[in-house]
Amino acid sequence: MNVGGTLLGEKITKRYPLRGDLQLVRLGAAAPFTCSRCGKAKTASLVAVQGNALLCNGCYGRSVAELQSYDDISLGGPDQSSLGSAPSSAVREVEPLASGVEEVTRIRVEEPDGGLPYSVVDTGLTLQWKFHVRAEHLLNGTCPVPAEMARRASQASLDITFVHVARHHSRALAEQQRAKLQRHSKQSLLTGISWQSAVLPGTRVSARWDRWKKLRFAYTSLGRPVVVAGTVVRYAYDPRIMTRDLAAFGARVDGVEELVLITLRELGYLDEQGRALLPHQALIRNTIERGVPERPSTKQIRGAIERLLLRGILTWEQGSLGRGGMLHYPTRRGEKPVQLLCYAPTLRVAEREDLAAANGHGMHSASAHRVAGHLMRIGHLGKEASAEARAAYRHDHQRAGLAGPHELPRGYTYVREHERGM
Repeated sequence: MNVGGTLLGEKITKRYPLRGDLQLVRLGAAAPFTCSRCGKAKTASLVAVQGNALLCNGCYGRSVAELQSYDDISLGGPDQSSLGSAPSSAVREVEPLASGVEEVTRIRVEEPDGGLPYSVVDTGLTLQWKFHVRAEHLLNGTCPVPAEMARRASQASLDITFVHVARHHSRALAEQQRAKLQRHSKQSLLTGISWQSAVLPGTRVSARWDRWKKLRFAYTSLGRPVVVAGTVVRYAYDPRIMTRDLAAFGARVDGVEELVLITLRELGYLDEQGRALLPHQALIRNTIERGVPERPSTKQIRGAIERLLLRGILTWEQGSLGRGGMLHYPTRRGEKPVQLLCYAPTLRVAEREDLAAANGHGMHSASAHRVAGHLMRIGHLGKEASAEARAAYRHDHQRAGLAGPHELPRGYTYVREHERGM
């Protein structure tokens, strides 16, 4: 981003010194945008850029202050503030390591897109924006909307057209009536959304609202579906979000290897390819903390990691630790090198057998089908299971005659058997 370039359609006239991964620039004229941190609509010539996110000058100052005076606390798990994060703007702290191990006492991990609207374009008659679907959106039937829409929409409910966009054509997938608009000071939401079964965490949505008309949600087809970590993917997506949030779907609570992978995917540093990375001891410590209903021992976790390394599911990589314990990959010059365990999601073009299996059995098939009751991890989203979900799990667990406790494990909710499809 150089002087003379453009941002928000305006010429960049000045670049200020880089602060961590924050770049403040001055534009030739004030331009409208939505701040990814506070969620407010702004019109300004000073704009901060952080990855794909845009911050207002006030939030830029607060972010710089946080970098300079980092509060030395241990959260012992995922940062709940990541629910309101914006593209590449939130920071999550990982449980500190044992004293003296690898001389690392604290690790901070930058979070991917939090699902907030970005690339907002307001022409007065139409409002367009993009966002990435997160697991919480699918779980709760919600999606965020820009502050401009919340201010201007006179109706309390909106009709939605869901559209499949391919290279040479587009077609309507479904119509939904009366999605509810809930206005909030921090982030307004549409609720009661029935997401299509092919929509996964990480799916990119292009939204368009013509005032007084329907809302349009468009998914961009990949052309040829791919299989990512065993899941058929049909639409353009963010690999980082898919790695992070797909760990919540069909999650198992038994098996130490599974718990290691879930912990790494939900807490690790994510690169643009969706690879998740954490130091060895940090992974062990956080896997212990997240174990349910019983915590695995360090010996069990070490053994699981060794088996995953032998099978090539995990590999060793080298990253670095920057100011305040911020984890980076690959290694940055001048920072302390650190060995990292890496999970890389498998990626291949979907074959006929994959598509047939997804259409016949997968929870993300395109036709109506029954979805079996299953657990979904929500603890990393800062959520707790409702009383209804706990009661449903207790009832179904007892009715099935399953051994073990009938109480819903901590950090999970229960989704009862139901029909899903377009």
